[in-house]
Amino acid sequence: MPFEPQKYVLSVFNAMGRSLLKRLESPVESYEKRIINNMQNLRKEIQKGDVLLVEGRSEISRIIQLLTKSSWSHAAFYVGDSLKISGHEYMKSSLSNVDDTDQEHMLIEAEAGSGVTAVPLSKYKDYNIRICRPFGISAKDLNTVIHEVIQNFGKYYDHENLVDLALLLLPSFLNPFKKRTIQACLGGCSKYKVICSGMIAKAFQLVGYPIAPSLLPKSDSDNPLSNEPYGSKLIMRHYSQIVPRDFDLSPNFEIVKYNIIGLGRLVV
Repeated sequence: MPFEPQKYVLSVFNAMGRSLLKRLESPVESYEKRIINNMQNLRKEIQKGDVLLVEGRSEISRIIQLLTKSSWSHAAFYVGDSLKISGHEYMKSSLSNVDDTDQEHMLIEAEAGSGVTAVPLSKYKDYNIRICRPFGISAKDLNTVIHEVIQNFGKYYDHENLVDLALLLLPSFLNPFKKRTIQACLGGCSKYKVICSGMIAKAFQLVGYPIAPSLLPKSDSDNPLSNEPYGSKLIMRHYSQIVPRDFDLSPNFEIVKYNIIGLGRLVV
């Protein structure tokens, strides 16, 4: 079999990445909590289809923040009581150790150590978080997005996707094998593996709802129309390239203020 340097180099990078990820998942002690999360307010304000951004506690969270130049290292998708009312036995089993209140307020998330699971919103009570809400999406499309995210239940975490996102930051001469177009698929490109933000982005893109649309050069757009709000045609970035901060910066998502300052309420 002929030696293929491209596959060899990429396999080495991927193996190194997986080894590092396992060592970097432990929490750090110097986490700075910036505000008290009033869970009563949070549960009242959050809606199905919202994206919860999280500033994580682990070393890998800090690395993701550094690589993406953002405070946010993780994204989870709020499904509320959808798992409870689904009636599916697999969903019921995932709620077996969750109390009644938390069963009404569930998230779907993908984490490096556990893959895609359902967790209660209260998991992030002591984290710095932000709610991002899709603006103007129809009820039908939102239900489709919720259904698609839930269908990822049980999938593995795509560690290669995370490594490839990091490799994209390298100068091209240090990583000549990685495609750098906005439509290039990063990671394993398998339907059995996802990362947190890519999983959510893929579901939204399925209904034509972009997270971080990119402008096509004017020379690439045929007869640009004056009513194009961004001055050029838009193209969706591949979902595997979406990172948590893209929901924060997206022109299609609102930032929802649920906390005590925004609502003018005291902590009780």
